[in-house]
Amino acid sequence: MSGLFAAIPLLFAENAPAAGGSSPGLLNTLAPLLPIPILFYLLIFRPKQLEERKRQEMIAALKPKDKVLTTAGMYGTVVSVDKEQDKVVLRLDDDKGVKFTFSKASIVRVLDVARDKEIEAS
Repeated sequence: MSGLFAAIPLLFAENAPAAGGSSPGLLNTLAPLLPIPILFYLLIFRPKQLEERKRQEMIAALKPKDKVLTTAGMYGTVVSVDKEQDKVVLRLDDDKGVKFTFSKASIVRVLDVARDKEIEAS
């Protein structure tokens, strides 16, 4: 049993520097940590940038008669887009002609009506 515990001090021992040599440098110690910021960028920041770019392109391509969904959960049809003042006028109720003005940033997605009709037909 004493032989089992005799090896424990060796677990905490440090390598002694060779004669005339120095201990491992800081670069050798930190080298395994260098890929972490690169992975962090590739896994977190880059996908967010791509998603935001797609969203900006979608908002820039808004045109009248597009069916959209707002951040408030309201479905509507685009009546007009004012690119200079960052406004979109949506018709929320076709029967009564209810219209509201939203900022372009409140548009979450443009609905694909043709694809929705294909799904309903099948």
